[in-house]
Amino acid sequence: MFGLSMALSSEAMPVQTKSRSQSAIRATAAAFALLLIPAIFGGLYFLMQAEFAQVRELRSTTEQAIATRDDLQQLLIAHIDAETAVRGYVITQNPDFLQPYNASLERRERLFQILRQRLDPDLQPQLAALQQVSDTRWENLRANLADVRAGRVDAARRRTASGAGKALMDDIRDRIARIDRTALDKIQGLSAAVTGSRAGVEKAVTTLMIGLGLLLLVVAVVTGRSLHQRREALARVKRLADRQKAMFEGAVDPMLLLDSEGRILRMNPSVSRMFGYEEHELLHRHNTVLMESRFTLEQSMAWLASVGEAGAHGAGRRQEFTGRCKDGSTFETEIAISRFISDGEHQYVVAIRDITDRKRAEKMKNEFVSTVSHELRTPLTSIGGSLGLLSAGAVGPLNEKAQRLVTIAHSNCERLIRLINDILDIEKIESGKMEFDHRRMQVAPLVQRTASAMRGFAEQHRVRIAVDLPTVPESVVGDPDRLEQLLTNLMSNAIKHSPEGAQVEVSVRRDGDMTRIEVADRGAGIPLDFRKRIFGKFAMADASDSRAKGGTGLGLSIVREIAQHHGGDVGFADREGGGTIFFVTIPRIEDNLPERPERNGKHRLPKVLHVDDDLDCLNVVSSAFAERAEIVSCGSLDQAHELVASQRFAAAIIDIDMHSEDGLRLIPQLREAQPNVPILLFTALDSGYTDTGADKVLVKSRASIGDLVSETMRLIAASKRKAA
Repeated sequence: MFGLSMALSSEAMPVQTKSRSQSAIRATAAAFALLLIPAIFGGLYFLMQAEFAQVRELRSTTEQAIATRDDLQQLLIAHIDAETAVRGYVITQNPDFLQPYNASLERRERLFQILRQRLDPDLQPQLAALQQVSDTRWENLRANLADVRAGRVDAARRRTASGAGKALMDDIRDRIARIDRTALDKIQGLSAAVTGSRAGVEKAVTTLMIGLGLLLLVVAVVTGRSLHQRREALARVKRLADRQKAMFEGAVDPMLLLDSEGRILRMNPSVSRMFGYEEHELLHRHNTVLMESRFTLEQSMAWLASVGEAGAHGAGRRQEFTGRCKDGSTFETEIAISRFISDGEHQYVVAIRDITDRKRAEKMKNEFVSTVSHELRTPLTSIGGSLGLLSAGAVGPLNEKAQRLVTIAHSNCERLIRLINDILDIEKIESGKMEFDHRRMQVAPLVQRTASAMRGFAEQHRVRIAVDLPTVPESVVGDPDRLEQLLTNLMSNAIKHSPEGAQVEVSVRRDGDMTRIEVADRGAGIPLDFRKRIFGKFAMADASDSRAKGGTGLGLSIVREIAQHHGGDVGFADREGGGTIFFVTIPRIEDNLPERPERNGKHRLPKVLHVDDDLDCLNVVSSAFAERAEIVSCGSLDQAHELVASQRFAAAIIDIDMHSEDGLRLIPQLREAQPNVPILLFTALDSGYTDTGADKVLVKSRASIGDLVSETMRLIAASKRKAA
């Protein structure tokens, strides 16, 4: 309010006139005040609006500049990700390393497009220069990829080691930094301008505040409302804290809060239930007190440094360890630990889970696999071998009905063997225990051998097999048994899904640096909704139809794993005219070595030692070697030691797992008595025979009795040639 001073002479006028004059003055003053208050509010409003406009402009410009800087950093990260991915691919030739490269390529184009729209015109030339350098760097990366895919790994490595890529990356970093500095300078310039303008506004507002006493009421109302909202916010925070505390305290899994050095700051009651410690016994102690293996503070700090923050995929890190309770008992646990920042210091939240039951289940699974491997494979091998000998007329001709029954039994025995082998193969793939015996080999004999073996199966389904082989031999480095398993699965799949009278076509051709094997059928094709999971475990397009045709849905999953372990891949395509083409690509090698023909001749029957605790297997093998070798059978290691000490053998066939005995213990004695004697392991185990000194390993049910006979005779002949 403004006061008015007027000098009026009371003596110069009557009292009534004086009273009227005072009323007029108060009225005028009141009217003036009423008029002045809106003017003050109006002036304050326009001043504040101008200030808000400048703040909005600064905020908008700042947000755009920040977004620009973030895009520039993302652009740099995209280049780094691409370079790292290509370097990893050059070093390992593993295509999985190229996933970040492909994502970075798309991200790079998108970021350049955004920056062209966002940057001021005066920065566009710098952006264009940056993109030119980026294009050059990308061409360098593509050249490395092309060299690796073409098999010129050394060329890619030389290009990487030359430093040209590093120089380009340094140039990219420098250009991005310059554009970033320009954006930062713009923010600082606007901030300085707004600061100067704000000083003027503050002076004007200070002047206007003299007339804003009436606004105190409004301020009081606003303040009261703000206090009310603050109380509500504090209540919400308290409810959230109570809920988090309830979740922490009520969690079934033990949970710990650790400081930056791993000392326990807080724990929930489940820790006491699992480990037997009271809270006061653990607080401020190091978390390693709960572990069976004690680590130093330096080791613990180093491990904690590797823990990250929780993300979309769960905890920052997971780890299994053996826990120790207060009473000294131990159990298997798994922890999920994540880092977070509290009051500027790193802290860690840890969730502990008892995995004793899971470990027990894994042990039971391994024991089951071992049981299946030994207790089913060995008798099935004997059954299959016996039925095969009967079917081949080893005991004389069978009448038509008996021959049919033996054939049916033999076919179903082989089907059961394939089922067991597939299940065990999947278990080995998941555990990383599948072993490969890579060697130089030609593809044509492999395809012919597999096609010949599958013709009987094709005849059962009234399907023909046609083989198309190249005139020039195609050679690869691979495991013959695993590749034969791969082709058998593909041919079996094609035969089962082909109509009667159709033809399954198997072909081999050169595809750049790869050898491509195709298996084409005339089936109904692959449904669209099944294509994405066709190579998954137990994948079947139509469960009822698959049961009618037989199979477990494991074959194609095994095919993919075998192909990838050979550095290749597997895929499929629709066949013109109906049907599907499955193809496998494997890296090709040059092979100009002529094949040596095998020498034939008659020899006296060699003496072969066969050690196995399964009597049926001993009898079947002895019958299979009839007129080709003299089999000396024994069912225990003690008997085998005596035979080795007293006799000389042309070869030895040994089973590894013989209940309480290990057949591998016989190998040193054999090598000492006869250093050059061929030793074959004929076992139901898929692993456990690495570096045993044996010349050949055949797995029961994977290798037939006929394979055992032919491989043994081959090794005997090779040993004789070497001795001569």
